[in-house]
Amino acid sequence: MFRITRENHAGSLARVTGDFSIDPLSDDERLAWSSALLLADTLRTLVSGAVAPETGLSSADFLVLNRLKAAPEYRMEGLKALAAKLDWSPSRLSHHLKRMKTRGLVELAHAADGQLVVNATDEAVRIMEKATALHAQAVRRHLLSQASADELRVVVELAKRIRGSHQ
Repeated sequence: MFRITRENHAGSLARVTGDFSIDPLSDDERLAWSSALLLADTLRTLVSGAVAPETGLSSADFLVLNRLKAAPEYRMEGLKALAAKLDWSPSRLSHHLKRMKTRGLVELAHAADGQLVVNATDEAVRIMEKATALHAQAVRRHLLSQASADELRVVVELAKRIRGSHQ
């Protein structure tokens, strides 16, 4: 069962608390957990489903290219740095970059200091123009139009709190 605390942290919403026992989840806890997973999976599927057919980009391709897009000239140096920005392991990123290279989405080189340099190709930059617009449209359609401003604030606050407690 959920318990609401009265502590309110500088504009944060009141927290639902409970113990961290190894007992099986209660019905309410299981519903909250499965709902969070369902929401994340459904949104990922819906948004990816709007982007992939028109661009050929998987959700992982989009994530990598979106990070490169935020870098000067769609270029980043350092496998570990890019992996950290994606919250991926360097091994996972390395394998994915090889697949993207085979498909002509990225160029891989090594800097003088041995660091991997990842560049998006001109084709990838062109594809990302369309993908970014489709992504924004899908996010607005499937999340932003479905939630109130208060609900969106709760999602943002919860994501920050959970992410912050594990860094």
